[in-house]
Amino acid sequence: MGIKKEPVPSCSRQDKELTQAETVAYMSYVMNEVAEMDAAKDWVFQIHIGAVRDVRTVLYDTLGPDTGGDISDHLTDIVTPLAPLLNRFDDRLKVVLYNLNPIHNGTLCHLTRAFGEKVSLGLAWWLNDSPIGMKRQLEYVGTVDVLANLAGMVSDSRKILSYGSRHEMFRRVLSDVVGAMVEKGQMPPHLAGRLVRSLSYDRPKELFGF
Repeated sequence: MGIKKEPVPSCSRQDKELTQAETVAYMSYVMNEVAEMDAAKDWVFQIHIGAVRDVRTVLYDTLGPDTGGDISDHLTDIVTPLAPLLNRFDDRLKVVLYNLNPIHNGTLCHLTRAFGEKVSLGLAWWLNDSPIGMKRQLEYVGTVDVLANLAGMVSDSRKILSYGSRHEMFRRVLSDVVGAMVEKGQMPPHLAGRLVRSLSYDRPKELFGF
């Protein structure tokens, strides 16, 4: 049995409550227009998938929105809304997909492989952003795709003090996973070193253009 907070009603300019279909249509329009502008500028369009906000009512009522009662949902439909967007901008928009729940690793990894080099899988994020979450994602991607196709390590500008620790944690987990592949004979040492450097520095620098 789950607890679900009632959504805040959306209102039109006439102060009338919008239907769910109208709300989705508006959000889809804005998302597609932003993607169109990113494509024109050759910017990276990043999508974080699977957040369910404000599930604990007391936190929302006393502290406000997004104050710790946010979770991920394994029931999130990814392919139905995402496939039309990726097809519309196929080969002309750089897209990075991030999943908050490890159960979505497979679906997103398969999508990035299907759509080629313009669509990349972002590294384990938010509720999935832990040594175990990072390791499981890297191990899975390494069995069904090429690790070098990952978007590489980036960080969140709102958490300046976590830059060093988060990147250090990722480098250690990446080295552990790649080192295990070398020990098993799945990757030569010289390529392993290049891969670790690429995902830690070169790949995000190339992708995001900084």
